[in-house]
Amino acid sequence: MGKMKTENSEDQSRPDVGRLEKIETILKDHSNLALILLVSITLLAGSYYLRLIPPDFNNGETVSWWGIATNLVRGYGYSLCNQYYFPFCTAASSATAMREPAPVLLFAVVAKLFNESLLAAGVTELILLIGVMVTLFFLTREWTGSTTAAFLSAIIFVLYPRTMPLISQVSGDLLAGLGVTFGILFTLRARKSDHIRDWLLAGLGLGIALMSRSAMLVVAVTVLAGLLVERWNLRKNFIQWTRPTLIIFAIVLVIMTPWLIRTKLVFGRALTGSSLVGYNIYRHNYMLGTNDYFHNVGNNESWDAIQALVARRTDLLGTENEAQMDLVYREEVLKIIAANPVHYVLLSGYRFFMLWFDWRVSEAFGYPMGPTEYATAFLQLLLLFLAIIASKNNLQKTWPLWASLAVVTLSYMAVNSRLHYLIPVMPLVISLSTAGLSKKFRP
Repeated sequence: MGKMKTENSEDQSRPDVGRLEKIETILKDHSNLALILLVSITLLAGSYYLRLIPPDFNNGETVSWWGIATNLVRGYGYSLCNQYYFPFCTAASSATAMREPAPVLLFAVVAKLFNESLLAAGVTELILLIGVMVTLFFLTREWTGSTTAAFLSAIIFVLYPRTMPLISQVSGDLLAGLGVTFGILFTLRARKSDHIRDWLLAGLGLGIALMSRSAMLVVAVTVLAGLLVERWNLRKNFIQWTRPTLIIFAIVLVIMTPWLIRTKLVFGRALTGSSLVGYNIYRHNYMLGTNDYFHNVGNNESWDAIQALVARRTDLLGTENEAQMDLVYREEVLKIIAANPVHYVLLSGYRFFMLWFDWRVSEAFGYPMGPTEYATAFLQLLLLFLAIIASKNNLQKTWPLWASLAVVTLSYMAVNSRLHYLIPVMPLVISLSTAGLSKKFRP
């Protein structure tokens, strides 16, 4: 006892420990006020950023997301013809599924209410960014029990160099990020409470996420499978064992069903997400049979590859819709992968570095890695290292976070990798890395 008392006394006498405890107490006692202040500062900073760099139709993926949204508002339906992806589309035959419905419908409402104002779309993106930040705060506090770590994660998310630029373009990344963060937050809460409401909200978040970015389907699948494994000791009671999985699955399916029905009616085949999956697999694996396959495929190279494919496939009628072209792309790339399995495995492994560090991705778009790219890679390495530390000490508690990150990583490694694709799950990375940084691990 005497030794324990001495160690506690020495711990309390350390100035850094005392300061951290004081900060934690202040933030905990005034968390609502501090969060409102953080939201206000982010709103001001984001508004200033939008003034400096207003949304532009040609910025990022705006042309496709905003193009579909405005076509909806103008009465042309869910349509957009982009021959870069689908060479046989025409103005008369432009029904599309290249972009997921949740962000498109959201921005269609914004376009309708604000006379197709891109600035209004930018403000909407800013609101989504703030939504992710606030949800991340509650997510981090949920599993760490630390208000300090929660605030630190929210601040890091806003300062993360790939975050603020998203408000100057229209895309599905922030809505997907909000869905993932919200879904994982309520998954963690429901694992404690086992309340139906929490399971329903978890399913809502995960459903919105996958209807914003198709790749987030693997996050939902990971959570569903993980819950079955985690609750295996309740297998003698089938209802208790499967109830969370069935609830989340039902909500996700309800959210997906209108899209499944719409794509089945329009294209003759139900699509779980975007019709660009086949295109992306082909684009980034078509060169496996060559000696120059360790690279990210840029726009010009992909255009040449698609044109060569169309010229080679003389059986194509020239009337194929997006779902039919998706199958063509998949059929062709599966042949290439089957003929070059070693190259495919090696390239998939290399894509880990392209995904997490944007390693040499810029070269595909005409410029070499510079100080900014190297700084970003270093930041990613630091965040990943800290996230691994946090996961290692909290494997059971944090499996919805790290397991989702692992499966998302493997999924993109199999298809195509750029750091941009991690944006929807970066809140999970930041939540883990913040805990690793602050060393606030609590049972």
